Amino acid sequence: MWVAPKIKIRAVQANFARRVGGLMRRMLAAALFIVVTAFSQTGWCQSAQEPATQRPGRDGGLPNFNIYLPEGEVSLRIRKLIKNVLFEAQGNYKFVDGDISTFLRYKYYAHTFSYRVSLFDSLEFPDITNSSREFERVRGGLVLFEYPRNYNNRYFVGFQADGLSFGDVTDPDNNKTNVYTKLAYQFGTPFDERMNAIVGESRGRIVPVLTAYRDIGPQRTGLAVALTQTLGIEGDFDYTRFETEALRRLDLTDTSFLVSRAHLGTMRKKRLTGRPLGTPLEESFSVPYNELFKLGGRDAMKGVDDKHRGSEELHLSNEFFFPIFRNRNLRTYLLEWNTLYAIGYAGAGSLGFGAKTFTEVNNFVLDGGLGAEASLTVRDYNILLSLLYAKTFKGPEELQGQEIRFAVRTSR
Repeated sequence: MWVAPKIKIRAVQANFARRVGGLMRRMLAAALFIVVTAFSQTGWCQSAQEPATQRPGRDGGLPNFNIYLPEGEVSLRIRKLIKNVLFEAQGNYKFVDGDISTFLRYKYYAHTFSYRVSLFDSLEFPDITNSSREFERVRGGLVLFEYPRNYNNRYFVGFQADGLSFGDVTDPDNNKTNVYTKLAYQFGTPFDERMNAIVGESRGRIVPVLTAYRDIGPQRTGLAVALTQTLGIEGDFDYTRFETEALRRLDLTDTSFLVSRAHLGTMRKKRLTGRPLGTPLEESFSVPYNELFKLGGRDAMKGVDDKHRGSEELHLSNEFFFPIFRNRNLRTYLLEWNTLYAIGYAGAGSLGFGAKTFTEVNNFVLDGGLGAEASLTVRDYNILLSLLYAKTFKGPEELQGQEIRFAVRTSR
């Protein structure tokens, strides 16, 4: 039996893993140096005998801190800008599941374009009820080029390689590599994290509960379109992925407004042969599970759990904001309340495999909910509190449920 090609592929993958591991160690050392430098410049590393002579500035290298509940996720991000180069280190941890992710990023700003090099390592435990604590691990790197036409229009070209490994060694995707390229276009501000995730790096971003937190483009409109294609070079998967999202803000009165967003995702995929009977649909195609679309979650339908995936997805959400008070300075102990909004939410969408996802009425899910969002200040920190309760009213049984979503966002 001829096995030389398999041996060669494994040798190439092992060599690739060694190179990525070495590069990650070097970037980690650089990130630690950057963090120490940032802290020393803000006075954090000075001794008691040598107190800081001035108050650190608002951009003095202090970390951004975010908390998400009920997931119990904490995100810490530290940045340092040196001339036209941005260094960033980020860590995410979920207390409930034990999931942990780390990111190291290097971004260079040229005159007419910018490029980013990012390395990441993500370890997840999807089923906390499983006593064996089977894990899913994704390690990889990304190179992303951005070509801004003007402030509101940008084009992207990206290349990414993900290495997948699982605690269950019998998983069909265990020890496989996903190599792909992405072509994308974005209209709107460059600070919209959700749009940036579609056109660029999808991991490690800020995931607010409500859309209004996002920076929206000119004329209160945003748009992102991305086309992803796997590469046969050293890759084990075969698919084409298309994703787009549109965002629109409508001012109903001087103080109340409506934010509507529509999202569409579809795939050209290759069905795998030789899988045993009863194999779930999400494992029946040459597509890694983490590249499939999800219908529920903070950035999708609020009342649907985010565990379900599909190759076709469509949803529309609407969030109505009505002010309780605005631009006030209401003090309670150390807190200074500035703004409080009441929220009304309604959404509709569908998830599945194949074109019937968009055509069969019974596949669609309807949900709605109520919540509030408050902006307050604690000393030099600006804090955004978001709370929303959402429940599904119609849809397939496996997608029905209710969720309470809460987030704390800090900035300085």
